[in-house]
Amino acid sequence: MNLEHSIQKRFINTITKQEELSMPSEGLKVYQDLVFYRFLEVFEKAYPRFRRMVSEKKFSELIYNFLKIGAKDPILWRVSGEFKEFLIANNDLEMVFLSNLLEFEFLEVEMYMHKYPEYIEKEFTLESSYALSVDANIRTFTYAIHHPVFDENPQNFEKGEYTVLFYYDSQTESIIYEEITPFLAVFLGTITREKSISIFIEDKAKEYDVTRVELLEVLLPLLKRFTSKNIITTQTLHT
Repeated sequence: MNLEHSIQKRFINTITKQEELSMPSEGLKVYQDLVFYRFLEVFEKAYPRFRRMVSEKKFSELIYNFLKIGAKDPILWRVSGEFKEFLIANNDLEMVFLSNLLEFEFLEVEMYMHKYPEYIEKEFTLESSYALSVDANIRTFTYAIHHPVFDENPQNFEKGEYTVLFYYDSQTESIIYEEITPFLAVFLGTITREKSISIFIEDKAKEYDVTRVELLEVLLPLLKRFTSKNIITTQTLHT
């Protein structure tokens, strides 16, 4: 990885005229192509949806422009995050949803690169205390980029507030995401292991002026599923 980072840095210095290489122009072209196609491969895998939305020529142009500025992190998948920031900061594309889309796709990359504990099926109980797992994420987007057909016709979706829950499913070894209500997002972000989930439900019932039974009717099936998927857990944070 250090060698690859060294090659990348040298290539960047060369194409920005900071360093001259003592090699024939033909060799330099091969050298440039080698580095370019490595980044092309990484970025296509990191942002497949974005890649499909732009032409091959435009995508290549964006990579070359990014390489002129240069990457800072020697870890390639993290460089994808730098590419994301570069695209957002230099958005000359007609995509008002660009930042949402790139954040969405890079979060999937980050979650895939995370090390997950061994899956242990658990049973939910109201007497236990829970917290949102470090293996789950809740994000709010301005555009409905999580919708299955958003990429086909983005203009058909109104701007709004979309709260999405992401989690790793160890049984399928995939990242799953689903839209949840703002209330559920707040509830999941509020619960801690300091007191039982039952107390949190009672507190929320009073806050929203509903009965405990009414709130349990809505929450219980969700909390049982979230426990089985390790979205909420009784375990302490793992390292």
